[in-house]
Amino acid sequence: MDTMPFPEPEAPELERYWLYSKFEIDALISRLCDDRVPMTVYWGTDGEFAVTQIMKVDGARNEVHFDLPNQPQLQTQLLEAAELVCVSFVENIKMQFTVGAPRRSSSGGYPTFLAALPERVLRLQRREYYRVRIPETLAASCLVPFAGDGAQYESLRVLDLSVGGLAVLAYPRHFDVSLANVVDRCYLDLPGVGTVTVGMRIAHVETSADGQTRRCGCEFVDLSPQARMMLQRYVHKIDVAQRHRHGPRKVA
Repeated sequence: MDTMPFPEPEAPELERYWLYSKFEIDALISRLCDDRVPMTVYWGTDGEFAVTQIMKVDGARNEVHFDLPNQPQLQTQLLEAAELVCVSFVENIKMQFTVGAPRRSSSGGYPTFLAALPERVLRLQRREYYRVRIPETLAASCLVPFAGDGAQYESLRVLDLSVGGLAVLAYPRHFDVSLANVVDRCYLDLPGVGTVTVGMRIAHVETSADGQTRRCGCEFVDLSPQARMMLQRYVHKIDVAQRHRHGPRKVA
């Protein structure tokens, strides 16, 4: 099971995992509080975060109090954030929700910050690999070895990507492989995150009408934990950029 701490992007594939019932939401938030479950809160466009936990749930006021980080710089950044994306895990089930307009407060003599209870909570038990389209502002590329020649590489444009695989635009004269073939020692450049070394299994090939290009769908093979985390971080950066461009999702 994938237990990456980064927030899940807004994706239609995850809609069925969102809870909207106030009764269920209050019960889940109260459990996170009672069990003092560690929680990571994210904000901003660069993946800023802090570790906290829920200290108090005030159902009458529809508020939740979180432990305030000790570092003054983190306190300032967190309290100035327009919204916070909160992620935690309970018995290997990922919980995620968003709160807005955090405010400084106190609870039981301890410094906290408070926000309104969320209107929905993501409860994700089984990871599903959804793909995100790569915007030009965060364009990724993948260096793959020429067919039959591991000493030369071709740079391919990445069309879409997930933690489980990607699609690239390829040219048969160099990157000419068959279905189910595994291509090792590929170098995936993720802007703002770094370079990831991956192996890829060719899962789907679609040739253009003129035969000049191919869209290759690939599955990652034996990803290291570090590579998986970097991929998830890049997917998160894309989601943050898209949310800032299109605005927050409206909840009916």
